[in-house]
Amino acid sequence: MAIIRLPAAIQLLSSTICLIVILNAASHVESARTSGSFHWYNGLFVFGDSFADTGNFPKANLSQVTRQWYKPYGSSHGLLQDPTGRFSNGFVQSDFIAKILGRTVAPETYRDTKENNGDKFGVNFAVGGAGVFEVPRKAPTLAQQIDSFKKMLDGGDIGKWQLKESVALVAISGNDYARVANMSGESEILDFIGNVTGEIARGVERLRKLGVTRVLVNTLHPMACTPWQTRPSNYTECMGRGNLAALFHNSDLAEKLNALSSENVYLLNLHRAFTNIVDPSDPQDIPQVAKQFIKNKLKPCCYSFDPNGYCGQVDEDGGALYSVCSHPEKYFFWDDVHPTQAGWEAVMGQLEKDIKDFLHITY
Repeated sequence: MAIIRLPAAIQLLSSTICLIVILNAASHVESARTSGSFHWYNGLFVFGDSFADTGNFPKANLSQVTRQWYKPYGSSHGLLQDPTGRFSNGFVQSDFIAKILGRTVAPETYRDTKENNGDKFGVNFAVGGAGVFEVPRKAPTLAQQIDSFKKMLDGGDIGKWQLKESVALVAISGNDYARVANMSGESEILDFIGNVTGEIARGVERLRKLGVTRVLVNTLHPMACTPWQTRPSNYTECMGRGNLAALFHNSDLAEKLNALSSENVYLLNLHRAFTNIVDPSDPQDIPQVAKQFIKNKLKPCCYSFDPNGYCGQVDEDGGALYSVCSHPEKYFFWDDVHPTQAGWEAVMGQLEKDIKDFLHITY
């Protein structure tokens, strides 16, 4: 996910519109729930950005856009002890979705499938920095990722049998909104939000038409609570109106997905799951899942000494220009925008039951 500076225009959104969004944000795409049958899924197909990327962005010399391939990324204890291209110290969202489906980790990356016969479980097309529109990082858009999926499907690299019982994750986390810095008015921003959510909805509909059985779609997390935004307050409070922008996005996305009239699309409420941890409505009644992060819910485990730097940055002699914590399991955020493995576990733990209900998984 790109680092986003929220412009003054977003901060001027009216309180009246805010109320409308908060009310509308309660809407959701209806899930198909049953309590009986067990389902085994043949394929998981992942689309989106760094919340789900497991190594699609090519490794190159250390920089802000390739930092995920260098330590301290991937430094968690357990299976992942070296950088794997994930934007965390360990597992990311797509890994936890795979676990819910009974697998160990997310399916292999699209980049890796070019060197072998492909993963019989599925393919991860997500690329860090991606959005629904072209971004400066030149990561493939959601539509381009789906193009790659279709190409593999048409070429037989993805079997038709894999689609008979398949799941897609669409993880778009806000990179497109970096461009609102160049927008001057509230109306222009709201129109752009509608364009972003419209592209997500079109991508979801396209996946369904290509044969994917069920689609999970992320809501936008509370962007004002990311360490990039909270650093000016010494990581003590959510800053700006990024959370309001997220509510606009989520409300409009829910409305567009509901218009698809599909019981096979489920909106994952990442916004609520994140908020329960980083900005609970009642600080005196903190959810159990948030207690391990109580002292470090807004502060990242790894941060650059330079506010404009990045986790993993080094000087010309290789000296660290960043600090990394000793106990990442006590931190919700790993770097300026991404959760730790423990953070993702806490988020997905809140969503697991709803996901299993939607997918008819009973184990």
